[in-house]
Amino acid sequence: MNAQSKVETGTMTSKGQILIPKAMRDAVGLKPGWPYKVTVNAEGQVVVAPLGFGPEDAEERVRRMREGLMAIAGKYPNPDGMSTDEYMRELRGDYEP
Repeated sequence: MNAQSKVETGTMTSKGQILIPKAMRDAVGLKPGWPYKVTVNAEGQVVVAPLGFGPEDAEERVRRMREGLMAIAGKYPNPDGMSTDEYMRELRGDYEP
């Protein structure tokens, strides 16, 4: 986010904890109990963002999906010779998403 936004200040606790104001958490989609990431950008600023956003997260998801698919590739034989579309039709009936 490069747009100018409201600046708020606070004080770090002795345990190194900081409070992110609710309006800012809401603006970027940080939710209680959800994972987040903390990075330092090229300007030396600390950036806190929910996981799952950004190109590096997408690349990591693709890598994990490919790894998972390769782990199961060839493990489930197709004795009926059915295509994927035929299997899906059998499972779903005439339903098309």
